[in-house]
Amino acid sequence: MSALTELQLKNAKPSADKPQYEIRDGKIAGLFVRISKEAKTFVLKYRFEGRPLRLTVGRYPDLSLLEARNKAQDARSQIAKGIDPQAVKKKEKQKLADRVDGLVKQFIDEECKGPKFEKTGVPLKTSWKNIKADLDHSKASLVESCGTRSIHHVTDADIASILKKVTAKRGPQAANNALKRMKAFFLWCRKPPRRLIAVSPCEGMDKPAEEASRERVVTDAELAAIRQGCDAVGYPYGNIVKLLMLTGQRRTEVAAMRWTELDLDAGNWEMPGDRTKNDEPTIIPLSTLALDILKAVPCLNDTFVFPARGNEESHFSGYSKCKKDLDKKALIDGKALENWTQHDLRRTLATNLGRRQVAPHIIEHILNHKAASMSAVAKIYNRYQYLDEKRQALQMWADHIQALASVPNSPLKDAA
Repeated sequence: MSALTELQLKNAKPSADKPQYEIRDGKIAGLFVRISKEAKTFVLKYRFEGRPLRLTVGRYPDLSLLEARNKAQDARSQIAKGIDPQAVKKKEKQKLADRVDGLVKQFIDEECKGPKFEKTGVPLKTSWKNIKADLDHSKASLVESCGTRSIHHVTDADIASILKKVTAKRGPQAANNALKRMKAFFLWCRKPPRRLIAVSPCEGMDKPAEEASRERVVTDAELAAIRQGCDAVGYPYGNIVKLLMLTGQRRTEVAAMRWTELDLDAGNWEMPGDRTKNDEPTIIPLSTLALDILKAVPCLNDTFVFPARGNEESHFSGYSKCKKDLDKKALIDGKALENWTQHDLRRTLATNLGRRQVAPHIIEHILNHKAASMSAVAKIYNRYQYLDEKRQALQMWADHIQALASVPNSPLKDAA
């Protein structure tokens, strides 16, 4: 029988009376191509220890005819040596199923990209991209160090080595984050239905460094400089930072704001629980200054107020580069502002509202800390949103921010 050609293979189609049939290659003994409506599949028929068996070699055109012949010939060589190629394939498939890189990808795709993270006992309420960066992106990551190995062969010494590299390259705080995400990954591997490991290699491992609690409160002079810098930076990052300053919400909560969450006529921003750190929905009254900012934002995306550039399905996330640019443009006495973070604006709002005698529980509601500040019974019975009280407090703060603009670049005193 003549050898099969690429042209014959390309033109072969299932017919009405033959929805599935096989064509013999004629060059490699036992090699066939199964033609069906779904696919063209290379199959090797052989006998091993007296039993007739089939080995799926691959699909056309993912695998060319020449590549299929080479694979089939390799399989026949194994048979000649007394090795069952099907058993080898199953063993290799099992190895791939246990590999760290594949499991990390599965963990990110199934757990971290969903609307909710699995309750692993490890705080993971962050962007899946940040989790991927710690597990499978940087030069000092779990995948970089152990990606091709079986999950069963990763030891506590491997984890310690990774954390040492992260500390050297990106600092102790980054190492703490890396450990947190590795703990979550290995716990996911250990839990049912997977049960891949009995003990996590991160078990009992301490943080590489103690996390220092920041106490930085931005001064009035710095607030004025930041606001001027935001004007210079412009949309979208400048608008995001202004809203951080005015609302006291978290960075990703503002950056991932949806149009459906906003009622600009009523002056409210209603955030659902799946978008907040404590899973509690919240309503943030918008001051007149915040409303002016949002009404001026161009509608470039049907979902996100601040969409990612070139990706309509995601929101803005280019904080690092834009923050460096803002620092250069936020000037006090001609010098760039340093040593402040976006989260400091949240602490600054809370501190200044406290100075203005705003009740602590109102501040907690603005920050959406209300679940932590209430007893279980109080949470059930007190459903009051304190909208009027929150609106009054945030408008007072916005008026103060607005007043700072009239005295740019001056050493203003902190709010009394």
